[in-house]
Amino acid sequence: MKNDMDLLKKQLKDNIQKLIDSDDLKDARQIVEQYKGTDKGDIEAYSMDAVILIMENKFDEAQEVLREGLNIDESNFDLNYNLGYIYEQKKNFRQALWYYNRALHNCGDENAVKEINQIMKKIQKEHNTKLIDDRKKIIFFDKGDDKFIWDIINELSEEYETRHIRVTNYKQIDEGMQWADICWFEWCDELVGYGSKLLIAKEKKIICRIHGYEVYSDFIREPNWKNVNDLIIVAPHIRRIFEENTRNIDKGNLRIHTVFCGINVDKYPLNIKKKGYNLGYLGYINFKKNIPLTLDIFKKLHDIDSRYKLYIAGQFQDARTLAYFQYFIKEYKLDKSVVFEGWQNEKQKIEWFKKIDYMVISSIDEGLCFAAAESMVSGIKPILHNCEGIKDHYDKKYIFNSVDEAVKMITEEKYDSREYRKFIQDKYSLDKENFYITKVLDRLNEGELK
Repeated sequence: MKNDMDLLKKQLKDNIQKLIDSDDLKDARQIVEQYKGTDKGDIEAYSMDAVILIMENKFDEAQEVLREGLNIDESNFDLNYNLGYIYEQKKNFRQALWYYNRALHNCGDENAVKEINQIMKKIQKEHNTKLIDDRKKIIFFDKGDDKFIWDIINELSEEYETRHIRVTNYKQIDEGMQWADICWFEWCDELVGYGSKLLIAKEKKIICRIHGYEVYSDFIREPNWKNVNDLIIVAPHIRRIFEENTRNIDKGNLRIHTVFCGINVDKYPLNIKKKGYNLGYLGYINFKKNIPLTLDIFKKLHDIDSRYKLYIAGQFQDARTLAYFQYFIKEYKLDKSVVFEGWQNEKQKIEWFKKIDYMVISSIDEGLCFAAAESMVSGIKPILHNCEGIKDHYDKKYIFNSVDEAVKMITEEKYDSREYRKFIQDKYSLDKENFYITKVLDRLNEGELK
Protein backbone atom coordinates (compact mmCIF):
# COMPACT_ATOMS: atom_id res chain seq x y z
CA MET A 1 0.00 0.00 0.00
CA LYS A 2 2.81 2.40 0.97
CA ASN A 3 4.72 1.58 -2.24
CA ASP A 4 1.60 2.30 -4.32
CA MET A 5 1.17 5.68 -2.59
CA ASP A 6 4.84 6.55 -3.11
CA LEU A 7 4.53 5.66 -6.80
CA LEU A 8 1.42 7.84 -7.13
CA LYS A 9 3.21 10.77 -5.48
CA LYS A 10 6.16 10.39 -7.84
CA GLN A 11 3.86 10.36 -10.85
CA LEU A 12 2.09 13.49 -9.65
CA LYS A 13 5.40 15.29 -9.10
CA ASP A 14 6.62 14.26 -12.54
CA ASN A 15 3.40 15.56 -14.10
CA ILE A 16 3.72 18.86 -12.23
CA GLN A 17 7.30 19.29 -13.38
CA LYS A 18 6.34 18.59 -16.99
CA LEU A 19 3.59 21.20 -16.81
CA ILE A 20 6.01 23.74 -15.32
CA ASP A 21 8.59 22.99 -18.02
CA SER A 22 5.94 23.51 -20.70
CA ASP A 23 4.86 26.78 -19.05
CA ASP A 24 1.38 25.40 -18.31
CA LEU A 25 1.37 27.06 -14.90
CA LYS A 26 -2.37 27.11 -14.23
CA ASP A 27 -2.76 23.34 -14.55
CA ALA A 28 0.48 22.78 -12.66
CA ARG A 29 -0.78 24.86 -9.72
CA GLN A 30 -4.07 22.96 -9.61
CA ILE A 31 -2.26 19.62 -9.34
CA VAL A 32 0.09 21.02 -6.69
CA GLU A 33 -2.88 22.14 -4.58
CA GLN A 34 -4.43 18.68 -4.90
CA TYR A 35 -1.12 17.09 -3.97
CA LYS A 36 -0.67 19.30 -0.90
CA GLY A 37 -4.15 18.24 0.19
CA THR A 38 -3.08 14.60 0.24
CA ASP A 39 0.30 15.12 1.92
CA LYS A 40 0.71 18.42 3.75
CA GLY A 41 4.12 17.37 5.05
CA ASP A 42 5.80 16.99 1.66
CA ILE A 43 8.18 19.95 1.40
CA GLU A 44 8.76 19.45 -2.32
CA ALA A 45 5.12 20.37 -2.98
CA TYR A 46 5.59 23.74 -1.25
CA SER A 47 8.73 24.36 -3.26
CA MET A 48 7.01 23.59 -6.58
CA ASP A 49 4.00 25.71 -5.62
CA ALA A 50 6.26 28.66 -4.81
CA VAL A 51 8.26 28.28 -8.03
CA ILE A 52 5.03 28.47 -10.06
CA LEU A 53 3.94 31.60 -8.22
CA ILE A 54 7.38 33.18 -8.70
CA MET A 55 7.17 32.45 -12.43
CA GLU A 56 3.82 34.27 -12.42
CA ASN A 57 5.42 37.21 -10.53
CA LYS A 58 3.09 36.58 -7.57
CA PHE A 59 5.80 37.20 -4.99
CA ASP A 60 3.52 37.85 -2.01
CA GLU A 61 1.64 34.58 -2.51
CA ALA A 62 4.89 32.69 -3.06
CA GLN A 63 6.29 34.20 0.13
CA GLU A 64 3.38 32.85 2.18
CA VAL A 65 3.70 29.38 0.64
CA LEU A 66 7.42 29.29 1.40
CA ARG A 67 6.81 30.33 5.01
CA GLU A 68 4.24 27.55 5.39
CA GLY A 69 6.86 25.10 4.13
CA LEU A 70 9.53 26.46 6.45
CA ASN A 71 7.19 25.86 9.38
CA ILE A 72 7.55 22.17 8.52
CA ASP A 73 11.28 22.17 7.68
CA GLU A 74 13.12 25.39 8.49
CA SER A 75 16.44 24.09 7.12
CA ASN A 76 15.18 23.16 3.64
CA PHE A 77 17.59 24.52 1.04
CA ASP A 78 15.10 25.20 -1.77
CA LEU A 79 12.61 27.03 0.46
CA ASN A 80 15.26 29.28 1.98
CA TYR A 81 16.93 29.98 -1.36
CA ASN A 82 13.63 30.86 -3.05
CA LEU A 83 12.62 33.13 -0.16
CA GLY A 84 16.00 34.86 -0.44
CA TYR A 85 15.35 35.32 -4.17
CA ILE A 86 11.90 36.83 -3.51
CA TYR A 87 13.29 39.34 -1.01
CA GLU A 88 16.05 40.25 -3.46
CA GLN A 89 13.43 40.97 -6.14
CA LYS A 90 11.44 43.05 -3.64
CA LYS A 91 14.67 44.96 -2.85
CA ASN A 92 14.60 43.89 0.79
CA PHE A 93 18.29 43.09 0.74
CA ARG A 94 18.78 42.51 4.46
CA GLN A 95 16.11 39.80 4.39
CA ALA A 96 17.52 38.39 1.15
CA LEU A 97 20.95 38.02 2.75
CA TRP A 98 19.48 36.30 5.79
CA TYR A 99 17.65 33.61 3.81
CA TYR A 100 20.47 33.13 1.30
CA ASN A 101 22.77 32.59 4.26
CA ARG A 102 20.44 30.00 5.77
CA ALA A 103 20.27 28.26 2.37
CA LEU A 104 24.06 28.33 2.26
CA HIS A 105 24.30 26.51 5.58
CA ASN A 106 22.01 23.78 4.25
CA CYS A 107 23.60 23.37 0.84
CA GLY A 108 25.40 20.20 -0.21
CA ASP A 109 26.31 21.27 -3.74
CA GLU A 110 29.66 23.00 -4.31
CA ASN A 111 28.48 24.90 -7.37
CA ALA A 112 25.42 26.18 -5.53
CA VAL A 113 27.62 27.27 -2.61
CA LYS A 114 29.77 29.31 -4.98
CA GLU A 115 26.70 30.84 -6.65
CA ILE A 116 25.11 31.87 -3.33
CA ASN A 117 28.37 33.34 -2.05
CA GLN A 118 28.64 35.44 -5.22
CA ILE A 119 25.02 36.63 -4.86
CA MET A 120 25.56 37.59 -1.23
CA LYS A 121 28.83 39.45 -1.94
CA LYS A 122 27.17 41.34 -4.79
CA ILE A 123 24.22 42.40 -2.57
CA GLN A 124 26.54 43.50 0.24
CA LYS A 125 28.75 45.51 -2.11
CA GLU A 126 26.09 47.12 -4.34
CA HIS A 127 23.58 47.90 -1.60
CA ASN A 128 25.86 48.48 1.37
CA THR A 129 23.95 45.85 3.35
CA LYS A 130 25.36 43.63 6.09
CA LEU A 131 24.23 40.19 7.15
CA ILE A 132 22.51 40.29 10.54
CA ASP A 133 22.32 36.80 12.00
CA ASP A 134 21.14 37.43 15.57
CA ARG A 135 17.50 38.37 15.10
CA LYS A 136 14.92 37.74 17.77
CA LYS A 137 12.48 34.90 17.10
CA ILE A 138 8.72 35.41 17.10
CA ILE A 139 6.16 32.65 16.64
CA PHE A 140 2.46 33.04 15.76
CA PHE A 141 -0.11 30.49 16.94
CA ASP A 142 -3.67 29.99 15.68
CA LYS A 143 -6.01 27.15 14.77
CA GLY A 144 -6.16 28.04 11.07
CA ASP A 145 -8.09 31.30 11.02
CA ASP A 146 -5.05 33.32 10.01
CA LYS A 147 -6.45 35.74 7.42
CA PHE A 148 -5.78 38.77 9.63
CA ILE A 149 -2.20 37.92 10.57
CA TRP A 150 -0.21 37.29 7.38
CA ASP A 151 0.38 40.93 6.49
CA ILE A 152 1.74 41.45 10.01
CA ILE A 153 3.99 38.39 9.76
CA ASN A 154 5.38 39.59 6.44
CA GLU A 155 6.09 43.03 7.90
CA LEU A 156 7.74 41.73 11.09
CA SER A 157 9.82 39.21 9.18
CA GLU A 158 12.01 42.11 8.08
CA GLU A 159 13.26 42.45 11.66
CA TYR A 160 12.45 39.11 13.29
CA GLU A 161 12.90 35.45 12.47
CA THR A 162 9.28 34.36 12.21
CA ARG A 163 7.28 31.15 12.32
CA HIS A 164 3.57 30.54 11.98
CA ILE A 165 1.92 27.43 13.43
CA ARG A 166 -1.59 26.22 12.67
CA VAL A 167 -2.00 24.26 15.85
CA THR A 168 -3.52 20.78 15.69
CA ASN A 169 -2.06 19.50 18.97
CA TYR A 170 -0.68 21.17 22.08
CA LYS A 171 2.77 19.65 21.55
CA GLN A 172 3.27 22.21 18.77
CA ILE A 173 2.80 24.98 21.34
CA ASP A 174 5.37 23.43 23.68
CA GLU A 175 7.91 23.13 20.87
CA GLY A 176 7.15 26.54 19.39
CA MET A 177 7.44 28.37 22.70
CA GLN A 178 10.73 26.61 23.38
CA TRP A 179 12.08 27.96 20.07
CA ALA A 180 10.78 31.53 20.25
CA ASP A 181 11.69 34.67 22.16
CA ILE A 182 8.21 36.15 21.60
CA CYS A 183 5.00 34.11 21.39
CA TRP A 184 1.98 35.67 19.64
CA PHE A 185 -1.42 34.03 20.14
CA GLU A 186 -3.65 35.40 17.40
CA TRP A 187 -6.95 34.68 19.20
CA CYS A 188 -7.86 34.51 22.87
CA ASP A 189 -8.93 30.88 22.76
CA GLU A 190 -7.83 27.58 24.29
CA LEU A 191 -4.37 27.93 22.74
CA VAL A 192 -3.33 30.91 24.86
CA GLY A 193 -5.19 29.33 27.77
CA TYR A 194 -2.82 26.38 27.48
CA GLY A 195 0.38 28.21 26.53
CA SER A 196 0.13 30.85 29.26
CA LYS A 197 0.00 28.15 31.94
CA LEU A 198 3.15 26.32 30.88
CA LEU A 199 6.22 26.67 33.08
CA ILE A 200 8.14 28.10 30.14
CA ALA A 201 5.58 30.92 29.86
CA LYS A 202 7.33 32.65 32.77
CA GLU A 203 10.50 32.85 30.68
CA LYS A 204 8.94 34.06 27.42
CA LYS A 205 7.38 37.26 26.16
CA ILE A 206 3.75 36.62 25.29
CA ILE A 207 1.31 38.65 23.21
CA CYS A 208 -2.37 37.82 22.70
CA ARG A 209 -4.72 39.53 20.25
CA ILE A 210 -8.49 39.65 20.73
CA HIS A 211 -10.70 40.21 17.69
CA GLY A 212 -14.19 40.20 19.20
CA TYR A 213 -16.11 37.00 19.81
CA GLU A 214 -13.75 35.98 22.61
CA VAL A 215 -15.02 38.60 25.08
CA TYR A 216 -18.50 37.08 24.93
CA SER A 217 -17.15 33.66 25.96
CA ASP A 218 -15.36 32.08 28.91
CA PHE A 219 -12.12 31.98 26.91
CA ILE A 220 -11.02 35.32 28.38
CA ARG A 221 -11.05 33.75 31.85
CA GLU A 222 -8.83 30.81 30.90
CA PRO A 223 -5.33 32.32 30.39
CA ASN A 224 -2.90 32.99 33.21
CA TRP A 225 -2.85 36.71 32.41
CA LYS A 226 0.05 37.24 34.84
CA ASN A 227 2.24 35.42 32.30
CA VAL A 228 1.01 37.52 29.34
CA ASN A 229 2.90 40.74 28.68
CA ASP A 230 0.68 42.49 26.17
CA LEU A 231 -2.93 42.17 25.04
CA ILE A 232 -3.89 43.77 21.72
CA ILE A 233 -7.62 44.42 21.24
CA VAL A 234 -8.90 45.58 17.84
CA ALA A 235 -11.87 47.78 18.86
CA PRO A 236 -12.69 50.11 21.79
CA HIS A 237 -16.00 48.47 22.71
CA ILE A 238 -14.36 45.03 22.73
CA ARG A 239 -11.74 46.39 25.12
CA ARG A 240 -14.45 47.79 27.38
CA ILE A 241 -16.28 44.46 27.49
CA PHE A 242 -13.02 42.59 28.17
CA GLU A 243 -12.15 44.86 31.08
CA GLU A 244 -15.68 44.59 32.51
CA ASN A 245 -15.75 40.80 32.28
CA THR A 246 -12.26 40.28 33.76
CA ARG A 247 -12.29 42.93 36.48
CA ASN A 248 -12.19 40.26 39.22
CA ILE A 249 -9.25 38.42 37.63
CA ASP A 250 -5.65 39.12 38.64
CA LYS A 251 -4.01 40.17 35.38
CA GLY A 252 -0.65 41.03 36.90
CA ASN A 253 1.20 43.64 34.85
CA LEU A 254 -0.71 42.98 31.65
CA ARG A 255 -0.52 45.93 29.24
CA ILE A 256 -3.65 46.41 27.13
CA HIS A 257 -3.53 48.19 23.76
CA THR A 258 -6.28 49.15 21.33
CA VAL A 259 -4.88 48.72 17.81
CA PHE A 260 -7.31 48.85 14.90
CA CYS A 261 -6.91 46.32 12.12
CA GLY A 262 -5.31 47.56 8.92
CA ILE A 263 -5.96 46.92 5.24
CA ASN A 264 -3.28 46.22 2.66
CA VAL A 265 -4.77 48.67 0.17
CA ASP A 266 -2.37 47.64 -2.60
CA LYS A 267 -4.07 44.24 -2.83
CA TYR A 268 -7.32 45.77 -4.05
CA PRO A 269 -7.64 47.54 -7.42
CA LEU A 270 -9.98 50.53 -7.44
CA ASN A 271 -13.09 50.07 -9.59
CA ILE A 272 -14.78 53.39 -10.37
CA LYS A 273 -18.50 52.78 -9.95
CA LYS A 274 -21.78 54.65 -9.92
CA LYS A 275 -25.30 54.07 -8.63
CA GLY A 276 -26.33 50.53 -9.54
CA TYR A 277 -28.48 47.54 -8.67
CA ASN A 278 -26.13 44.89 -7.27
CA LEU A 279 -25.98 44.43 -3.50
CA GLY A 280 -23.34 42.24 -1.91
CA TYR A 281 -22.58 40.44 1.32
CA LEU A 282 -19.17 38.88 1.98
CA GLY A 283 -17.97 36.63 4.78
CA TYR A 284 -19.21 34.13 7.34
CA ILE A 285 -22.96 34.02 7.89
CA ASN A 286 -24.04 33.59 11.50
CA PHE A 287 -26.26 35.17 14.15
CA LYS A 288 -23.93 38.15 14.59
CA LYS A 289 -24.13 39.07 10.90
CA ASN A 290 -27.92 39.53 11.08
CA ILE A 291 -28.71 38.36 7.54
CA PRO A 292 -32.51 38.69 8.13
CA LEU A 293 -32.09 42.48 8.19
CA THR A 294 -30.12 42.37 4.91
CA LEU A 295 -32.93 40.32 3.37
CA ASP A 296 -35.56 42.82 4.56
CA ILE A 297 -33.61 45.68 2.98
CA PHE A 298 -33.22 43.77 -0.24
CA LYS A 299 -36.91 42.81 -0.46
CA LYS A 300 -37.98 46.43 -0.06
CA LEU A 301 -35.60 47.43 -2.86
CA HIS A 302 -36.77 44.56 -5.05
CA ASP A 303 -40.40 45.62 -4.54
CA ILE A 304 -39.39 49.08 -5.82
CA ASP A 305 -37.39 47.78 -8.79
CA SER A 306 -36.97 44.13 -9.76
CA ARG A 307 -33.56 44.85 -11.30
CA TYR A 308 -31.98 44.73 -7.83
CA LYS A 309 -29.97 41.59 -7.08
CA LEU A 310 -28.32 40.34 -3.90
CA TYR A 311 -25.05 38.42 -4.25
CA ILE A 312 -23.95 36.52 -1.16
CA ALA A 313 -20.37 35.26 -1.06
CA GLY A 314 -19.64 33.39 2.12
CA GLN A 315 -20.25 30.39 4.30
CA PHE A 316 -23.14 29.64 6.64
CA GLN A 317 -22.06 28.80 10.19
CA ASP A 318 -25.52 28.47 11.69
CA ALA A 319 -28.17 25.94 10.56
CA ARG A 320 -31.09 28.05 11.79
CA THR A 321 -29.89 31.12 9.88
CA LEU A 322 -29.51 28.99 6.75
CA ALA A 323 -33.03 27.61 7.20
CA TYR A 324 -34.47 31.12 7.51
CA PHE A 325 -32.50 32.29 4.47
CA GLN A 326 -33.91 29.43 2.37
CA TYR A 327 -37.45 30.01 3.68
CA PHE A 328 -37.32 33.76 2.95
CA ILE A 329 -36.20 33.28 -0.64
CA LYS A 330 -38.87 30.65 -1.29
CA GLU A 331 -41.65 32.57 0.51
CA TYR A 332 -41.08 35.78 -1.45
CA LYS A 333 -40.11 34.08 -4.74
CA LEU A 334 -36.66 35.68 -4.85
CA ASP A 335 -34.74 32.66 -6.13
CA LYS A 336 -33.80 34.47 -9.38
CA SER A 337 -32.74 37.65 -7.57
CA VAL A 338 -30.74 36.31 -4.63
CA VAL A 339 -27.55 34.54 -5.70
CA PHE A 340 -25.51 32.47 -3.22
CA GLU A 341 -21.97 32.12 -4.56
CA GLY A 342 -20.13 30.41 -1.70
CA TRP A 343 -16.75 31.20 -0.21
CA GLN A 344 -14.37 33.30 -2.31
CA ASN A 345 -10.60 33.00 -2.15
CA GLU A 346 -8.44 36.12 -2.48
CA LYS A 347 -8.33 36.06 -6.28
CA GLN A 348 -12.04 35.28 -6.64
CA LYS A 349 -12.96 37.99 -4.14
CA ILE A 350 -11.20 40.71 -6.12
CA GLU A 351 -13.10 39.64 -9.24
CA TRP A 352 -16.35 39.44 -7.26
CA PHE A 353 -15.98 43.04 -6.10
CA LYS A 354 -16.14 44.23 -9.72
CA LYS A 355 -19.86 43.46 -10.01
CA ILE A 356 -20.94 44.72 -6.57
CA ASP A 357 -22.31 48.27 -6.21
CA TYR A 358 -23.25 48.25 -2.49
CA MET A 359 -21.83 46.25 0.42
CA VAL A 360 -24.58 45.71 2.99
CA ILE A 361 -23.41 44.89 6.52
CA SER A 362 -26.31 44.40 8.94
CA SER A 363 -24.32 43.06 11.91
CA ILE A 364 -25.35 43.48 15.54
CA ASP A 365 -21.69 43.95 16.57
CA GLU A 366 -18.66 44.98 14.50
CA GLY A 367 -15.17 46.38 14.70
CA LEU A 368 -13.49 47.46 11.48
CA CYS A 369 -15.36 44.72 9.56
CA PHE A 370 -12.92 43.59 6.89
CA ALA A 371 -15.65 43.00 4.31
CA ALA A 372 -16.70 46.65 4.58
CA ALA A 373 -13.13 47.94 4.42
CA GLU A 374 -12.12 45.66 1.54
CA SER A 375 -15.16 46.68 -0.46
CA MET A 376 -14.57 50.39 0.17
CA VAL A 377 -10.97 50.28 -1.07
CA SER A 378 -12.37 48.51 -4.14
CA GLY A 379 -14.68 51.48 -4.79
CA ILE A 380 -17.95 50.04 -3.40
CA LYS A 381 -20.41 52.12 -1.39
CA PRO A 382 -20.83 50.80 2.19
CA ILE A 383 -24.27 50.40 3.79
CA LEU A 384 -23.54 49.74 7.48
CA HIS A 385 -25.99 48.97 10.27
CA ASN A 386 -25.76 51.09 13.42
CA CYS A 387 -24.46 48.52 15.90
CA GLU A 388 -22.05 48.80 18.80
CA GLY A 389 -18.53 49.36 17.49
CA ILE A 390 -19.37 50.56 13.99
CA LYS A 391 -19.31 54.29 14.87
CA ASP A 392 -15.81 53.87 16.33
CA HIS A 393 -14.64 53.11 12.81
CA TYR A 394 -16.92 54.67 10.20
CA ASP A 395 -18.41 58.08 9.40
CA LYS A 396 -22.13 58.38 10.20
CA LYS A 397 -22.91 59.02 6.52
CA TYR A 398 -22.15 55.34 5.85
CA ILE A 399 -24.41 54.12 8.68
CA PHE A 400 -28.15 53.37 8.64
CA ASN A 401 -30.59 53.04 11.54
CA SER A 402 -33.56 51.47 9.77
CA VAL A 403 -34.58 49.60 6.63
CA ASP A 404 -35.92 52.84 5.16
CA GLU A 405 -32.61 54.65 5.75
CA ALA A 406 -30.69 51.82 4.09
CA VAL A 407 -33.00 51.89 1.08
CA LYS A 408 -32.57 55.67 0.80
CA MET A 409 -28.75 55.36 0.90
CA ILE A 410 -28.89 52.78 -1.91
CA THR A 411 -31.38 54.59 -4.15
CA GLU A 412 -29.92 58.09 -3.82
CA GLU A 413 -27.67 59.50 -6.55
CA LYS A 414 -24.63 60.14 -4.33
CA TYR A 415 -21.85 57.68 -5.13
CA ASP A 416 -18.09 58.33 -4.93
CA SER A 417 -15.71 55.37 -5.31
CA ARG A 418 -12.58 57.45 -4.74
CA GLU A 419 -13.98 58.84 -1.49
CA TYR A 420 -14.65 55.35 -0.12
CA ARG A 421 -11.14 54.17 -0.93
CA LYS A 422 -9.52 57.30 0.51
CA PHE A 423 -11.45 56.89 3.76
CA ILE A 424 -9.83 53.49 4.39
CA GLN A 425 -6.42 54.60 3.14
CA ASP A 426 -6.36 57.53 5.54
CA LYS A 427 -7.71 55.77 8.62
CA TYR A 428 -7.01 52.03 8.39
CA SER A 429 -3.94 51.45 6.27
CA LEU A 430 -1.75 48.44 7.00
CA ASP A 431 1.12 50.86 7.61
CA LYS A 432 -0.75 52.39 10.57
CA GLU A 433 -1.50 49.00 12.09
CA ASN A 434 2.10 47.88 11.67
CA PHE A 435 3.37 51.14 13.20
CA TYR A 436 1.41 50.60 16.41
CA ILE A 437 2.23 46.89 16.61
CA THR A 438 5.92 47.73 16.20
CA LYS A 439 5.60 50.16 19.11
CA VAL A 440 4.13 47.38 21.25
CA LEU A 441 7.02 45.08 20.32
CA ASP A 442 9.64 47.78 20.86
CA ARG A 443 8.39 48.33 24.39
CA LEU A 444 8.19 44.59 24.96
CA ASN A 445 11.84 44.22 23.97
CA GLU A 446 13.01 46.87 26.41
CA GLY A 447 14.54 45.64 29.67
CA GLU A 448 14.12 42.19 31.11
CA LEU A 449 11.74 39.44 30.01
CA LYS A 450 9.23 40.04 32.79
